[in-house]
Amino acid sequence: MKQISGLEQILPHYDAFLVDAWGVLHDGVACYPGAKNCLRKLAEFEKPVIVISNAARRQHGMELELARVGVNTTLYRGVISSGELTWRALCEGSLACDLAEPGYYLGPRRSVSICDGLPVTWTDSIELAGFVLNAGAPTGNPRDTESLVPLLEAMFARRLPMICANPDQVAVRAGEPGISAGAIARRYQNLGATRVIYFGKPFHDIFDEALAALPGIDKSRVLMAGDAFETDIAGAVACGLDSLLIAGGIHRAELNPLNDASLYKLALRYGVTPDYYCDLLRW
Repeated sequence: MKQISGLEQILPHYDAFLVDAWGVLHDGVACYPGAKNCLRKLAEFEKPVIVISNAARRQHGMELELARVGVNTTLYRGVISSGELTWRALCEGSLACDLAEPGYYLGPRRSVSICDGLPVTWTDSIELAGFVLNAGAPTGNPRDTESLVPLLEAMFARRLPMICANPDQVAVRAGEPGISAGAIARRYQNLGATRVIYFGKPFHDIFDEALAALPGIDKSRVLMAGDAFETDIAGAVACGLDSLLIAGGIHRAELNPLNDASLYKLALRYGVTPDYYCDLLRW
């Protein structure tokens, strides 16, 4: 595990990069300092970038979100999101368990477009629902799942399957940490739910698709840059990819001061170790 000042330092070792969005490129409101310049420099050196995100939104929605914070499509080759993988699975009916209609959407307004075009009818009533599509907390930026427990208990009483479109436990929004859909799914499982299906990091499918978008590049020459041990780093390690932890994302408070000791403490907690670490994504 080596601390680096920026990607220029390790550029000769890699031909392509997988880069997380929230917590690495932006905080949901603005780009992090140096991120766009880093992407520009990678483009200059013809090092393709795939944005690989656990956002519960489809590819087009992700592209619009990146454009709003100033990251346009000239700065990356493609976007792969957990929301896109979720949408495809629901559209194709390729899930591991049968789902009875109608579906119940649990999530914020910004992600509701994940329901568009699906061969599913939707209901606002848990009593009528056959399954739950979990895209996160419906309102605000709650720090824990307590306010959602009555709703989750009502879902569990009916033994509703849950599809989780974002395995992240935490997201940083405008500098403030809050829960993501993964935290809600975990709380549902803690109640006793057994039919919970996840799409996104740290699972293989999203990494396999990202690597398929880089034909001719061996995965030993691909680096994953992310801010979360549990999803970005664990997923990269499981897929045999080198990884860079961006310490200024969701682990920012725990990695202050940023040094080998604070990194090793978290690496021991999560059972995975990044190859490199840096405070922000920069050149």
